[in-house]
Amino acid sequence: MKKIIYIISFFAFLQGCVEPFVAETRGFEGILVVDAKLTDELKLQQIKLSRARPFEVDSVVSERNALVKITSNSGNSYAFQEVESGLYESLDVFGASQGESYQMEVVTVDGSTFLSEEVTTPNPSEIQELRAERMIKGDGDEGVGIMLNTQSLANGNTFLRYEYEEDYKIIAPDWSPFEFDIISDDPCSVLGLLVETTQNLNNNRVCYGHIASTDIILADSEQLTENDLSDYRVRFIDKNNYILTHRYSILVKQISLDQAAYAYYENLESFSNNEDVFTSVQPGFLEGNISANNSDDSVIGYFEVSSIRSERLFFDYDDFFANEALPEYPSGCATTAPALYPPGFHCQGIGGISDGTQGSPLIDGIRAGLYVYHDDFPITDQRIVDNGGLAGLAPFLVKPKACGDCTELGSNVVPDFWIE
Repeated sequence: MKKIIYIISFFAFLQGCVEPFVAETRGFEGILVVDAKLTDELKLQQIKLSRARPFEVDSVVSERNALVKITSNSGNSYAFQEVESGLYESLDVFGASQGESYQMEVVTVDGSTFLSEEVTTPNPSEIQELRAERMIKGDGDEGVGIMLNTQSLANGNTFLRYEYEEDYKIIAPDWSPFEFDIISDDPCSVLGLLVETTQNLNNNRVCYGHIASTDIILADSEQLTENDLSDYRVRFIDKNNYILTHRYSILVKQISLDQAAYAYYENLESFSNNEDVFTSVQPGFLEGNISANNSDDSVIGYFEVSSIRSERLFFDYDDFFANEALPEYPSGCATTAPALYPPGFHCQGIGGISDGTQGSPLIDGIRAGLYVYHDDFPITDQRIVDNGGLAGLAPFLVKPKACGDCTELGSNVVPDFWIE
């Protein structure tokens, strides 16, 4: 018997006012969730297992210690092992073969067995061209469109899904060859509070960001002309998006599906695009091609077998927007001068104790990862208050850390595929 995901709403009216809305999910917890995508790529294939949870619960409940395997109609069997919590990876490198069918089996620790239907590997569709072009969308936004042409689909496979991965160069706009060095954080020592600068030996000026697509992107026969998919826009990037600022790369994956898998993604997309959960038709149980073999337990998910073709392209911002203003950096880079000593600080002699209740704004900010060195504060402008005492002294100009340290936004390791 299938469990249904449903929402119970509670409304109360008192003296003509609407009380706060309370919503919770019921009949949902504990259902096995399977994310299984077998491709024709030669790699370690992965399957993710978890348990469904109410939307008001944030944490993922991984399904641990399950037995997972995939078998083919030719008699080959591929075992999986749990490499992370709820993530299962094949012991051997393999890929789905054309024309061969596969079945997935999952046995959970409580002895429940779940089997998928047998799915045959679809024929691949080749990418003929992947290009970028400057464009203005119908809503007036200007940017770059990632356009795709697909070769003739004479093999009859017109069910396509797309994923993409974006990589882009990040250059910290306020990187400095110097960084802070905290010499003393004891305000009542001989040195007092002392911060100096030293050579910045960190590789944190140039980094690389990475984003993987999360949307369901589908193209079908309605978008085809004589079995060709022409000028299909996979992605649009607004010209003000900072990922375009320097050099940008996108890897587009064209995933050939069978009709059943395509229909599943269509239903999943209609649910995810439904922003109003209180429409007249409520999303119920999204049934896939996996079912319990020895119980009436429900399962959410789909065992997908697909053929993938990929293309990558690179371009620079100047290729499309030469001599135009660059997009804004994602972190505001205002200059500030935090005080070295807290307001109202007094020290009762060397080795004494401070009567201030606050820490050093500068040192605390450095240790919290809020600041990077920008420049020395001009001596004539340093704020000295408290009758000539040290409270309020601001020896440095600082910037938010992300403005001088690109590792706040990406990795300083150059991707293996990167081309300048």
